[in-house]
Amino acid sequence: MPLTNLRQPPDPLPGMRTLVLLLTLVGAYAFLRGWPPHWHPILRISLAGAMLVAGLALWGRPPKTANPTARPDNRFGLADLAGLLIAVVAVESLTLAFLAFAPAHSEELALFVEEALEPENPAPITVNNENSPENAATAGLVVSNWLFGGPGPRSLNKSREVRPSNRPEVYLYPASPEDAQELLARNRFLRNFTLATYREGFWYPRTIVPRTLVGGPQGITRSPAAPGTAISYDILHQANPRQTLAITMPDFTAIAQPSLRETTPDTFRLPRSTSRDGNYRYRVTSVPIDFDEIKTIIPGPSPGPEYLALPPDPNLREKITTLASRFGPASRQSLTALRDHLRKSYTYSLKVDLREDQDPVESFLFESRRGYCSHFASATVLLARAMGVPSRLAFGWSGGRYFQGANLFVFRAREAHAWAEIYLEESGWVIFETTPPSRNEGRSSQAPPDETPPLPGNEQVDSTADEDAMLIPLIKGSLWTAGLAVLLLGASVLYRREASRHRSPLPGPHLLPEPPHYLAAFRHACQASGYPIPPGRTLRSHLATFPSPDFSHVLVDYHYAVQYGGQKRNKTLEKKLLGQIRHWQKSSRPPSTD
Repeated sequence: MPLTNLRQPPDPLPGMRTLVLLLTLVGAYAFLRGWPPHWHPILRISLAGAMLVAGLALWGRPPKTANPTARPDNRFGLADLAGLLIAVVAVESLTLAFLAFAPAHSEELALFVEEALEPENPAPITVNNENSPENAATAGLVVSNWLFGGPGPRSLNKSREVRPSNRPEVYLYPASPEDAQELLARNRFLRNFTLATYREGFWYPRTIVPRTLVGGPQGITRSPAAPGTAISYDILHQANPRQTLAITMPDFTAIAQPSLRETTPDTFRLPRSTSRDGNYRYRVTSVPIDFDEIKTIIPGPSPGPEYLALPPDPNLREKITTLASRFGPASRQSLTALRDHLRKSYTYSLKVDLREDQDPVESFLFESRRGYCSHFASATVLLARAMGVPSRLAFGWSGGRYFQGANLFVFRAREAHAWAEIYLEESGWVIFETTPPSRNEGRSSQAPPDETPPLPGNEQVDSTADEDAMLIPLIKGSLWTAGLAVLLLGASVLYRREASRHRSPLPGPHLLPEPPHYLAAFRHACQASGYPIPPGRTLRSHLATFPSPDFSHVLVDYHYAVQYGGQKRNKTLEKKLLGQIRHWQKSSRPPSTD
């Protein structure tokens, strides 16, 4: 069969490579969506990147044919190794960059659309405040990732170990020595947002018509819910890339902000920061009310049906109602008994192992009896509702470390906290803390006089906590990535070796090797001179068909010696032949057609 009639056979398995690519895309998507949930995100991202590179490599591999093409006999070298590693690192870096920047910008776009479509309250509340904020040029603040979601739906973890960081997140400056003493004498809670509805392992905020609180030149003031000790302080924290919520002690009566946007009850979005570094510092006055400060417990009328709603699952609802009945109707004694029961019968632990096929509150209350603040607070809210007390979940920080020399309380990421709040007559929302006081990562403390506070821009971070939270997962993810890269390299080397063993020496019809430049120049000269070389004719046979030039014997001997005799190419001789070929082309004339 002539070489010109050979055709490339079709791919014997045309859909297999596409199927492999689709499977790798599905696997990478599952990793990026958070499966398996107990794996670290960096590990899942590394595996997703490696799968994408492997899938694209297999998908782009040419099919095996009966007529293998001519290809250079290159060995797998350092350049191939570097290229594959660069591809893996590039895919993972782009994925990390996308996950780092895309969500924040998407949230900003969503907030912009919300502001454009959502009508403002036609009658904003106008209030005044006599306090004024203090300016502070600060930098280097850090905000917990768990707060980036804001007051949206929050899931209760089932099988996960929490490793809180030790980085400072919120700075509280008492306005006076008396305020500092009052803060030291009580449990300190900084509220960020509240949630109301529990359903299938998720807490949701109460839906309200957002309203805007507009203050006077000095800020915003509100009437206290109940008489109590007013505490004034400054709050300093970083702006959140998505939306920055006000951080205050419950409940604030004055805040030095020109306006606040209340998106869900007692959850206030701050206006855009005007400071040079984008951080926030504002003066707040609060009148916090704790359960232990109230002598008579009388549940108030619920501000909304959500605060008395139990889970929709009838089996769980019955279990919660039965357990709540052990403590009796709502009173100081019954609520105290509820708190004592949770603190004595349940274990506080950052490592939980709740059943995947069961509601997390049900598993925590009736099986594992082990969890952390979110589980204790969730159980408290639902049990209190079963006792007829309106309740809700609050998120923020508790504890704090006091540095007397700097007159400063520092709240770190490890002090992020969730607690229950109950609604009482003549008192409003009251803090009802049931998490065991043995919670080490949120315990209040006072620094010794010689300890330097982690001032903004000069944070002192516990290296052990950071190593547990970030370094170890990074190392694990890097090792997994390196291992997968080695496996991919080994598979590639084995494939190349196996393919080279079965490779045919005959070239395919459409990918023949390029002829040497002197031979290509001679063919062109023959074409221009009227003696074209037809397909399939050898150089020696063609020279015998017309008056050959003087250098033809040198050309034939050199060409056959190089192509078939193993002789090394002579650049000097090839250059001389090129000159002779060009001279012959100019001097020769095509035959006459007359």
